Amino acid sequence: MRRPWPRPAPDSKAAGLAYSKHIMIGEAAHAIADYAREHGGTLIVMGSRGLGSVAGILLGSVTTRVIHLTELPVLVIK
Repeated sequence: MRRPWPRPAPDSKAAGLAYSKHIMIGEAAHAIADYAREHGGTLIVMGSRGLGSVAGILLGSVTTRVIHLTELPVLVIK
């Protein structure tokens, strides 16, 4: 089931929080790391589905791959 894009909190701009959404084609982890580097990112914020260690090993994890591909800090939200 597809979920709609989450909307930022209405007061996020008022609080001075910058955000952006982009649709890219390619391997997700490389696309995220490359985009952040090419656009001068200072922090990558990603979610964790919490599949557990076994499922994470078997299925792979975009978040884990991004952490290994970039030198930027990555904040993982569960």
